[in-house]
Parts: sequence; structure tokens; C-alpha cells
Amino acid sequence: MPKLIESDTCLSAWRDACQEIIKDGDGFNMLVHIKNPQLINDNHLNEILNSKIITKQKLQDVANTIFPEKLYKRNQGDLHKFYDLHESLYNRGKRLRKKNKSRWGNYFLRFTKFGHDKKNQIQKIIQDINKRPNNQSSCYIMHVSSIDYDSNTRIIGNPCLQYVQFAQVGDMLNLTAIYRNHDFLEKSLGNYIGLSKLLAFVCEKTNSKVGSITCHSIHFYLNQKREVKKCLDSLTW
Repeated sequence: MPKLIESDTCLSAWRDACQEIIKDGDGFNMLVHIKNPQLINDNHLNEILNSKIITKQKLQDVANTIFPEKLYKRNQGDLHKFYDLHESLYNRGKRLRKKNKSRWGNYFLRFTKFGHDKKNQIQKIIQDINKRPNNQSSCYIMHVSSIDYDSNTRIIGNPCLQYVQFAQVGDMLNLTAIYRNHDFLEKSLGNYIGLSKLLAFVCEKTNSKVGSITCHSIHFYLNQKREVKKCLDSLTW
């Protein structure tokens, strides 16, 4: 049976999902619905970080693979410069990886420079939302995986995030993301935060209200369940 987790924020969604996995074990098909993804309580976040099960740097690294917020804030006056600079920094980090062990992901690069033609999927979504007179509730999609350069049978190494969709509901935008494989210790919390930043960015550029996020984790797992349980038991919220 699929699991459904409904929660208020990214932090509480991660907590509730982890509690479910600790109770019932790893499995398949978990839907996590986050009603207010923009609400991130710093005190609550610090309680998680103080438990040492995940570092602040790791959390930021994971979130930045989906949306590089600091880079955007420094270059928000020129979107195309922002997109190109992100690609340049990603490629530089990739070249230096063996020397400095840089932690670079490329989800946002696939949003902005997808495929051999480097199609900017996210900018087209922004432009089409802004120019269409009527709401289109199910047509704004971004592909992450491509058969051109990703194997469809490889066990590891392929993108875990496969697909992102923005849905218009009145003047609100909701986001849905599908993960083929989801690590709830190392990745899911950073993923939720990164997706919330991505949704906020598209809403800002389309004058839309920020809606909810729904994540479908096709395969989900949680390592170090005992340590995570200690963290969850220590939370005051």
C-alpha cells in the first residue's frame, strides 16, 4: 500500500516521514505532501543540525543542487547571466572534484541547460505562465533524466529526481516532484528545502502565490535508523 504523509512544513514532513520509515521499514511509494513549504523555523532546524545526523553544509549542498539561492540573490537582475554563471561554476567544480572533493549536483543545470541543445526548461515555463491568458493546470513540466545520457537500467549514478511539475490553481502554483530513489538520511530534507526555493523562484517570476509541494518517493530508505530516532525523540516540536 502507498504511504501518504501530510505535514505543514519541510521540517515536519521530514520528521513525519522518518518516523513512518522507522516504524514500518524501507519500502516503495511514499507520497509526502507539504502544505506550507516556505515556513522554515530556524530553531527547529537547529535542533536537527545539533543532533549531528546531518551537517549544515551537507544540507545546503543538497538544496543548492535544486536551486542555488545565494547565487541567484547575487545575480537576480539578469536571469540569463544567472543561468550561465551557474553552468560555469558547475563545470569548474566538476573539473576540480578530484582535487578538492567538491560536492556538486546538476539538477538545476538540467532545469536550465537540458540535453544536447541546452534547453532552458524553467525559463520557458516562466515565460509561458506569464503570457497565457488562462490557467493551464497540468502542462508545466521539467524533465530531469534523459535517455540520451542516462541509463534506464543502471542501479546507481542516475538522477534520483526524475520529474518536476508546476500546477496552476487560480493564482497559486503547486509543485510535484518524483524521485525514483530517495535517501531520507542524506537527501530528503535538503531536497524538500531546495524544492521550496525553486517553487518560490518560479512564483516570484510569474507573480504567483506559493502553494504546496508533493513528493512521490518511488523507493525510499533510511540508514542509521537508531541514530535518526534519537534525533527525532529529542525534538521539541
